Amino acid sequence: METPSSSCKDCHSQTKLGGPACWTSEELLKSPFWGMRLTETELQELHEALTIAEPLVEWSEKKESDVAAVPLNVSKEIFPLNALARRLADVSEELEHGKGVVMIENIPVDRYSLDQLGIIYLGMSCYIGHVVLQSSSGLRSKSRGFSMPLGFIRAEMTGKTPLNGKQANNYFRLHTDRCDVISLLSIRTASRGGQARVASAVAIHDAMVERAPHLVPKLYEPVPRIWEGGSGVISLPVWDTLADGRFTTQISPSYIENAQHVNGVARLDGETIEAIDLVEEIGLELGHSFVQTPGMLTFLNNHMVYHGRTAWKHESDAEGRDGLNNGRLLLRTWISPFNSRALPSEGAHAESYRVMWGDVRAGAARGGLEPALAAGITQKAPELVEAYASGKAQYYGMYKRSYEGEDVLGDFVGGSVSTGMIGGVGEVGVEGGGGMEERTNTLASLLSHKTGAV
Repeated sequence: METPSSSCKDCHSQTKLGGPACWTSEELLKSPFWGMRLTETELQELHEALTIAEPLVEWSEKKESDVAAVPLNVSKEIFPLNALARRLADVSEELEHGKGVVMIENIPVDRYSLDQLGIIYLGMSCYIGHVVLQSSSGLRSKSRGFSMPLGFIRAEMTGKTPLNGKQANNYFRLHTDRCDVISLLSIRTASRGGQARVASAVAIHDAMVERAPHLVPKLYEPVPRIWEGGSGVISLPVWDTLADGRFTTQISPSYIENAQHVNGVARLDGETIEAIDLVEEIGLELGHSFVQTPGMLTFLNNHMVYHGRTAWKHESDAEGRDGLNNGRLLLRTWISPFNSRALPSEGAHAESYRVMWGDVRAGAARGGLEPALAAGITQKAPELVEAYASGKAQYYGMYKRSYEGEDVLGDFVGGSVSTGMIGGVGEVGVEGGGGMEERTNTLASLLSHKTGAV
């Protein structure tokens, strides 16, 4: 493929990326890596590996508020796989050189305890790459995975804005996490809502080249966003191309919005805000929506694929309440694959990549919590917290578009819907995953020229 020239700011608006990572919902559903099923031999290997690993696992301390303890030392050495290891090597290739998203649909979650599932899930993740410690600029909750190799995605409160460091049942726009690959294993679903969404960042890019070429250069310029290291704000382009012509993307609409409430941060112009807003609109048209049902295991390459979710229903009775005994629950890992792409090591943004990722070399363990620790963990800016507490700021209030599925559904017993912020601010983090619900692709005709690699 032709690589855009770094000396020509506007040439980004003239160049499509194409390649296998440029896909629509219809094309994703045809992928042999979407809806994979493990064979009986592979499932038996998982069981045997669990039998070997279980007595060797070291566990985190489980507090009363935790869903479960976290296995701390799972590795390929104590979780040996054979045939399944070869299949996971194919998964790694698809994540880096194919569509960038994989779904396995038949992990037997009803056969094992939550502790055992944690071991199995981490064991499989170790064959994709280095499992890194999780982090978040908004929530520093160990139940969600902060400082841990395994996170539990659930609701601890209801509301459009996360409160006091708790996870909410809120809507997430399409975004990336600060890791090369994010993985999610569904344990339980919500009674209503909680649809996951995946979309090709490359397809969104190429559609925007057609639809709004004047906005494309805005997303190749550095955009400030909050993070928990250093000064608390860091600037990176939303879109970038690498020395070998491949693509990388870093976007979290809420983190970008939150940075606008921090003193000293340059104000975004209207075209940049419109470009970020348009990412969601195009992503909804081209991407795939589904309910990640129990046993579905997904892997997504954050350099090529965005993920999001709709809000979901909280039940009024304990038996059906989301996030508690029988509610929506997913396990999460962050992975640096052994075959990952290099990130920019030269040019105007190279230092920001090094600071936020820690290591930009191909195949390195990077991202997650450790780079923030190296830069120095910082508290959120008081003016940011005050903006939400006072009602001056509203979650996703910077953007003009609103979408079906944004409304928070239901309350916790003894709680109330939170529409403002009293304490912590930030995006709860992630969703992604698998499913089979096909979407209409109104922009598919814009993506007819698919050449090159990303």
